[in-house]
Amino acid sequence: MVATSLSFTERMGGFVHFAGRDDATPIAREEFRSAADQGEDAGSRCEFLLTITIDDIDAFCRDPQLTARAEGRISATRLGEALPVAAGVFNLFVKPQASGSFNVVKEMHYLLPFADRDGNPFTLYGFKEIEREDGSEVWAETTTLYTRILAGHHRAPPPAGPTAALGILTITLADFAKQLTTFTSNADNLVEKSRALLKFVKLFTGNLWEAYAPFMFGTERQRWNEHLFPVQTLRGVIDCEKELLPFDTGDGLTLTLQRFRRGDGKEVVLLLHGLTTSTDMFIMPEHYNLVQYLLDHGVGEVWSLDWRGSGRFTYNLIPHRFTVDDVAIHDIPAALAVIRERLGAEVKIHVIAHCVGSLGLFASVAGGFSRNLASIISNSVSLTPRVPWLARLKLRLAPGLIEYVLRYPYISPQIPYLPGPGFGKWLFWMERLIRRECREPACHMVSFMWGWGFPAAYVHANLSPVTHRRLKDLFGGTAVHYYRHISKMVKAGESVPYRRDGEYRALPASYLASLQQIDLPPTLFVSGGQNLIFPGSNRASYERVKALKPGTPVEYLELPNYGHQDVFMGKNCDLEVFPALLAFLKKNMGERS
Repeated sequence: MVATSLSFTERMGGFVHFAGRDDATPIAREEFRSAADQGEDAGSRCEFLLTITIDDIDAFCRDPQLTARAEGRISATRLGEALPVAAGVFNLFVKPQASGSFNVVKEMHYLLPFADRDGNPFTLYGFKEIEREDGSEVWAETTTLYTRILAGHHRAPPPAGPTAALGILTITLADFAKQLTTFTSNADNLVEKSRALLKFVKLFTGNLWEAYAPFMFGTERQRWNEHLFPVQTLRGVIDCEKELLPFDTGDGLTLTLQRFRRGDGKEVVLLLHGLTTSTDMFIMPEHYNLVQYLLDHGVGEVWSLDWRGSGRFTYNLIPHRFTVDDVAIHDIPAALAVIRERLGAEVKIHVIAHCVGSLGLFASVAGGFSRNLASIISNSVSLTPRVPWLARLKLRLAPGLIEYVLRYPYISPQIPYLPGPGFGKWLFWMERLIRRECREPACHMVSFMWGWGFPAAYVHANLSPVTHRRLKDLFGGTAVHYYRHISKMVKAGESVPYRRDGEYRALPASYLASLQQIDLPPTLFVSGGQNLIFPGSNRASYERVKALKPGTPVEYLELPNYGHQDVFMGKNCDLEVFPALLAFLKKNMGERS
């Protein structure tokens, strides 16, 4: 029985820039675009006309690489005209191999060996990216070919070797319309030809549906139920005892401490997460996380407090009036009491605090509620919150708008994934209009909820693609009253109480000023050099503390290639961040250093 074939022609053209460079895969889109612009300025055009041939449509549909033959001609200003393609390969949809983007789920590959006018061998390698999320750019994605021309003939994508030229080729609407008329088959009759074409179309559209449908047509449950790791898993920490300890605060709220024990508890580290995150940010299974790192490097016990702003607690999904003051007065002192009750009053507690957890810690220390700490490491913000002016505007306006105009009980990075038209989804689509830095809805929502940037909370390159995909599990929802307190602090230029009446009347007018009466333990202020949530805040705190309390053992560490959240959640933190934190801890651990 003769196999049924299918073939069609495709014409693409654009500009490439000839500049020798070492092989670098993946190459950023911006580099391809820049090269195309340079090629256009120089008049360095490149185009091809190919016949794509599928020898057996049934075998093609079963082939995981969806491989077809590509034959035709390539023309390039620098290399020659109508240069024959010898044994080219086309892959319709394959797993990402060439892209550096987080959300690319499929690629189309072109591998076209040819020789220039002088007989020198070259290979044109191009790929198209299909990104997950919506179909607003389906035309651009299926008609944009990121192109490399490499010296020598290459037979397997992505090819390795010196790159002679970079650029971008595209297909015009007229050429695409013409392409649709070029489908041919060796089938004997019209019915068989139609069946072959239908199989190809079904395969093509099915792959596009898989990429785009979850956000176009209400099938969001595919992502709502997607968890690369179980939510709140402890699988990221091994070879230690694990214990969960619920406890009540002074105002009757039940919180939890997670204990990780490998050795004695004479000196322990307590971790404080940021608002809407949780203990999960310190125990992520996809990379060498902070808890595992500390245990592996001689810290006998690590404790992590899920304070009242934790994404693990469902009461954050209803309106409340909790502030940083409540964290300072109730949560942190109660957690310290639990640790001391369990390990003895003489235990030395070193605290590593992040974001609003750090704001709460310093308010607690400065207010006299948390005493006798062995050392503090504070990331991003502590005593002098500073935010970009657009974030300041959001802090001022958002709470009233969210609560009293829109009547939403909370906002959350999970909103875009809710099944159906779901509440608040327009917030995501509003953000989506201005965001092109990635295609992960939770990433956009994190930027919407915190700061101002593209993205705001981290440097994309520092995150594992798995982490980027898990953001909806790592950041929870919150009612918006915390924003009112932070806004007041930002306006004051320092950490201040939200109110000073009732149970709060004993609070100092300024947490920063009250440090003058407090013995601050050795403290390391940390900030990413690209922190877009609280830019410059911890440097300012370091300088203010040094001026207020000369001789206080304080240090400042800036991580130039990091932002806000990636200081703890980055894929290479164990190499680039944690060693500095551990060195500070060891320096302040007495005989255990």
